[in-house]
Amino acid sequence: MPGGVGGGGGRGGGRGRRGGDEEPPEKTGWRRFIPSWKVLLGLAGLGFLSLCTLVGVAYAMTPVPEAGNEDATKTAAIFYYSDGKTEIGRVGKNRELVTIKQVPLHVQEAVIAAENRSFRTDPGVSFKGIARAVLVNLTGGEMQGGSTITQQLAKNYYLTDERTMSRKFKELFISIKLGQQKSKDEILQDYLNTIYFGRQAYGIQAASKTYFGVPVEKLRPDQGALLAAIIQRPGQLDPRSEDFRDETLARYQYVLDGMVKTKALSEADRQKYKDKLPETKPLNANQTYAGDRGYMIKRAIKELERDQGITEEQIIDQGLHIITTFDKKKMAAAKQAAEQTFPALHPKRKGKHVQVGIASVETETGRVVAFYGGPDFLKHEYDNVWRGSAQAGSAMKPYVLATALEQGYSLKSLVEGRSGMRFDGQGNPAPNDPNATAPIPNSHNDGPAIDLIKATANSTNTAFVQLGLKVGLPNVIETATKAGIAEDLLTPYRSSYGLSLGINDIRPIEQAAGYATFANGGDYIQPHVVDKVLHRDHKTIYKILKWKKRQNIYKEGVAADVTYALQAVVKNGTGVAARLPDRPVAGKTGTTDKNVATWFVGYVPQLSTAVTIYNDEKKPVVANGVILEGGTGPAKIWNAYMSQATRGMEVEQFPPPAWVGNQQKFATPPASPSPSQTPQCEPGQMSTPEEPCRERREERPCIRGNFPPGCRPQQTPGPDDQGDQPPSHCQRFPQWPGCSGPTATAEPPDPGDGGGGRNRPADG
Repeated sequence: MPGGVGGGGGRGGGRGRRGGDEEPPEKTGWRRFIPSWKVLLGLAGLGFLSLCTLVGVAYAMTPVPEAGNEDATKTAAIFYYSDGKTEIGRVGKNRELVTIKQVPLHVQEAVIAAENRSFRTDPGVSFKGIARAVLVNLTGGEMQGGSTITQQLAKNYYLTDERTMSRKFKELFISIKLGQQKSKDEILQDYLNTIYFGRQAYGIQAASKTYFGVPVEKLRPDQGALLAAIIQRPGQLDPRSEDFRDETLARYQYVLDGMVKTKALSEADRQKYKDKLPETKPLNANQTYAGDRGYMIKRAIKELERDQGITEEQIIDQGLHIITTFDKKKMAAAKQAAEQTFPALHPKRKGKHVQVGIASVETETGRVVAFYGGPDFLKHEYDNVWRGSAQAGSAMKPYVLATALEQGYSLKSLVEGRSGMRFDGQGNPAPNDPNATAPIPNSHNDGPAIDLIKATANSTNTAFVQLGLKVGLPNVIETATKAGIAEDLLTPYRSSYGLSLGINDIRPIEQAAGYATFANGGDYIQPHVVDKVLHRDHKTIYKILKWKKRQNIYKEGVAADVTYALQAVVKNGTGVAARLPDRPVAGKTGTTDKNVATWFVGYVPQLSTAVTIYNDEKKPVVANGVILEGGTGPAKIWNAYMSQATRGMEVEQFPPPAWVGNQQKFATPPASPSPSQTPQCEPGQMSTPEEPCRERREERPCIRGNFPPGCRPQQTPGPDDQGDQPPSHCQRFPQWPGCSGPTATAEPPDPGDGGGGRNRPADG
C-alpha cells in the first residue's frame, strides 16, 4: 500500500537519521592530544584580533609630537687642546629654515629622486622596506633602515637615534599619522630643513650657501642634484673629497637618472650635466677652519671615524667634546719654526710648490703634540704631514742599519766608503760585473773600510747600498713596516738597491713615529691626535679609545745601538745644525737626488720630530738663494722647534750602546801609512792613501802655524805628540800614535772631527 510504502520509507529515513546522530568514534593514541581545526581556527582568530587590538592601542597612544626633538637646540661639537680647557673650535648646527615655496621644484624633485621616488603617492611608509628590516633584525643582523622621506623625518625630527624595534614601530606609527595629518609639501619642507648635508650644514638653505655660496632659490638643477646625492652619506660624499670623489660622481649620476624617470629633468639636460660634478666652494664653511685649526679638527674627525668608528655626523649630532693631543704652545712653536727660521720659507715669500711639514710625537705614548701641515687650511687644504709625502733620501738609512743589527752585525762591522763603488746582488764589490749596480756616488771619500757608526754619521751612500744588499731589501722593508712606515710606499722598491738611499716616498708622521721606536727601546705606538671623547656634559666618557701598539719590534739592544750611531750624526756628522745645548740628540739627515726633498728626523728621549722641506714639482728646494740640504734647512728648523718644545722638559740621557752582534768585514782596510810614506802637503792640501796631497777646500790643516805630525815626512812625533793629536790629523791618519782606528771607536768622534757638519748633497 502506498501508506505502507511511505511508512516504510519513513522508518528507513528514521533509521538513517538515527544513524547520522551517532557519536563519532573516539580518538585514540596521540590523536587525542591534537585540538580540532575549529579550536585552532578560533585561537588564531583570537590571536589576530588581540594583535590588531594591541597595534591599534599602540597606534592610538603614539601621538605626533607638537615639536621636534632637541636637535633644534643641540649644542655644537667642541674640540679642545690637550689641556681639555682651551678650545680649538666649535662645530655646531649650521641651519637656516626656509619654506617649501623658496625651494625650487627641481631641487625638491632631486631629493625625491635620491631618497624616495614614490614620495608623492605613497602613504608615508614602505612596508616592503620595514619587512626587510624586521627580518634582518630578527635574524640577528645589523639594525636596518629602508625608510621613506616621511619615515626619515619621523626618525630625525621627532625621535632619537635609539636603534630598537620599539623605536622602529614608533617611527612607523608617526609616519602613518604624518601622512594623514600633514600635506606632502609640509613633510618635505620639514625634511629639507632637518637633513644633514655634510660640511656642518643642516638643511637645504645652509647646504646651498656652504657648497655654492648662493641661496637655495638660485640653485641650478645640477647643483640641486649634487646636494640630493650627498644626503645618503654626508661627510664622505663631497666633490672636494679625494677619497670619495668617484663615489660622489656615481651617486650624483644616480640622482640625475632618477630625475629623468620622474620627468623632473630632460634627457638633454642629463647629458649636459652627467659627466662633471658642479664646482663647489673649498672646505671653508666658516672661520672655524682658519689657520691651523682646520688641520687639527679635520684630522681628529678623520681618526675617530677611521680608527674608532665614531662618524662626523655622530660627533656633530651628539655635540661631543673632543680632547685632542695638541699642545697649544708646541703648535705655535712648530708654526714659528716652519715659517720664520728661513725668511724665504714664509708663506708670503715661498713658492707655492715648496712645502714644509713638521710632525712631533711623544715617544712613549704616540701622542702627536704638535705638527705643521701648511700655512692656512682655508688656503692650503692638503696637509703636508699625513697626506703629503716626499722621497725619504738618507733618512731611510736607519732602517737599513736596524736590519743589519737585527741580523747579528755589530756597529763595528766594516763597509765600503769609497765613492764610485759598484756591487753585485749580494753586496760584494763588483767593478767589472755588467750586472752590478751603477757606480754609487758619495759627496766625499771615506776610504775603503769604515765602521757603521762613521757610515751613519757621514751618510755614506756606498756603505748603505752595500749593507742593504747584504741584509736583503725585503728585510729592510719588513723592519720599516714594523716601525710604522706604510708598506705600499716601500714594496715597489723591494728589488731596487736605491731603497737603501730612500728613493721611496715617506710621510713625516710615519718618520716621527718610526724614529720613536728607536727612542723608546723598540715599541711601535700608533701616532694619534685624540686623547678622549666626552659627552656634551664634558665629564662622561663617550667611548674608550684604543690605538695600535706593537711591543719589542727589535731584538734587545738594537734600538740602543741605532740611537748611538744616530747621535754621531748630530755630534760630528751631517746633522750638527740640530744640536741642542742642554740635552743629547739623535737623528738623521736626508737629501734626495737634485735636492728636491730634504729631511731631518731626530729625537730626544721623550720626543721624536720629523721635518721635511720638498718641492712638489720635483725641482731643487731653494731658500735665500741657496739650495737646501737635510743638514742645513730641515736640521735648523728642527732645532728651532725643539729648542722651544723641550723648554722645561726634564733632561734625560739615552741608554749606552749595547754593542750587539759581531763584527763583519765587508770591506778591507788598507795598510796603515807610516810617516816616511806620507808625502809632504803643500798649503791647502790634505793627504790620504788613495789621493796623496789632494786639495781640500773645506779644511786645510797643513796651513796652520805648527804643522801637525805627518804633514812633513822629515818631522817625527815627539813624546808630547802621542796623546792629543789634532782631530783633522787623526781623521787622515787613524793609525798614527795617539789616534784610534775606526773599529776601536768607543764614542762617536768629536764634533770637531774633519768633515763634521759639512753639507753633503745627495747622501746627506
